[in-house]
Amino acid sequence: MTPTPVRPTPIRPTLKLLLIADSDSQLLACEALCSAPTELDVHWTINVIPRDGTPKALLERLAQRATLHHQSLAGLLRDRHLVRFDAIGVFLTGSKLNDIRLALQRAPQRPLLFCGFNGVVLDHFIEGVSWRLGYDLICLSGPRDQDALDQLVAGTPFEQQRSVLTGLRRNPPTPDLVPAAQRPRRLVFAEQVIMPATDTERARLVRLLSDLANRSPNWEVLIKPRIAPGDATFHDVGTHISTTLDQTLGVPPTNLRLDYRPLPVLLKQARLLATLSSTAFFDALDFGCRAIAISDLGLQPDYGGHVYAGSGVWRSLEAISSLDALDADLPSPDPRWLEWMGYSQRFSPSALLQALHEQKQQPLRPLIASLGYPGNAQSSFNQLRLGAEAAIASGDWNSARELLCQAALMRPQHRGVARRHWAVLQRNPLLRQLALLISYRDLK
Repeated sequence: MTPTPVRPTPIRPTLKLLLIADSDSQLLACEALCSAPTELDVHWTINVIPRDGTPKALLERLAQRATLHHQSLAGLLRDRHLVRFDAIGVFLTGSKLNDIRLALQRAPQRPLLFCGFNGVVLDHFIEGVSWRLGYDLICLSGPRDQDALDQLVAGTPFEQQRSVLTGLRRNPPTPDLVPAAQRPRRLVFAEQVIMPATDTERARLVRLLSDLANRSPNWEVLIKPRIAPGDATFHDVGTHISTTLDQTLGVPPTNLRLDYRPLPVLLKQARLLATLSSTAFFDALDFGCRAIAISDLGLQPDYGGHVYAGSGVWRSLEAISSLDALDADLPSPDPRWLEWMGYSQRFSPSALLQALHEQKQQPLRPLIASLGYPGNAQSSFNQLRLGAEAAIASGDWNSARELLCQAALMRPQHRGVARRHWAVLQRNPLLRQLALLISYRDLK
């Protein structure tokens, strides 16, 4: 009897990825990436740059999905282990994106570099993209962002900039969701990080929600604060919404209250969401909760209201006769708008992982640099110093001398830079190492 041959188990392609972030919203973007379904064997590492206000609950969730490191940006750029990763995802802002690109472009076997945005880009899209130009891959939400990028780079050195659409679905499918019609009559208002901003606006929204609760006595109206009183977050809030509620209403309606449970828990149990937070809006759709974008504060770009133009779900809280009427008449968001924004099955973070795997098999292209764009213009003093330290860590003495020379010209009276510059000018390796030890300063 001929034995049946044993087929070898196919080896799953592996990716070793490092994500770098320093605020709660950026870490949420990292969490969505780590949750993406993929056939690849992905080893996740997240470097959380230490800063005040990083939610502990978020860090605990991330620790279940990835290896967490806590290292400053300057220390990270000096870390020789960066080249061991297949790709590094940079979820930072402004010049920090440039710092990492400058530091790694000198490495002979550098990892792929990718970056993205934390959900929907409300404003400053051109500036944000400009800082990111030259990366191996830029993650965009959907066709809305892709069209804007294509218009921006047409006829420029970055016309061939690679990008990938990762969509706005942050949550994996939940099979046991209760249909909206079978849920309690409950509306959730999700407080946005930047809206309402002023005390006057916050008081007005509280009154609008209170009046709506009075007009809908058979409904619960829940206000989900961004943070609990006394907690910290990266974005400071002047007056907590609980204080505004007490000061504005005194005694609120019995069916209006604050609820501090995680927003996903509330969305799975509510019929309706009212917000201007794009993150909460699309999370609601993920969890089967219908959403409205409130129009009572107008079309202010700082609040992000303009992105809902064409959505079909603009509503004024003041104009809603009752939540029963809204529940009966509210349509679903326009599918063309959803597709345009990037909320579609066609777009997923899995597309990024596949694109990285494909690029890993191809010859590495040099990172592009061209004057006239924020990320490629003259470096700031701090960028020069950070770049010089990264060059020192990799033994690139020519680059270190050049960067410190520029920094010394920019600030000729800065004794720390002068000493560091003198140290890298030494040709004797032993003398140079001693001078580097004496002149070392831990940059933040």
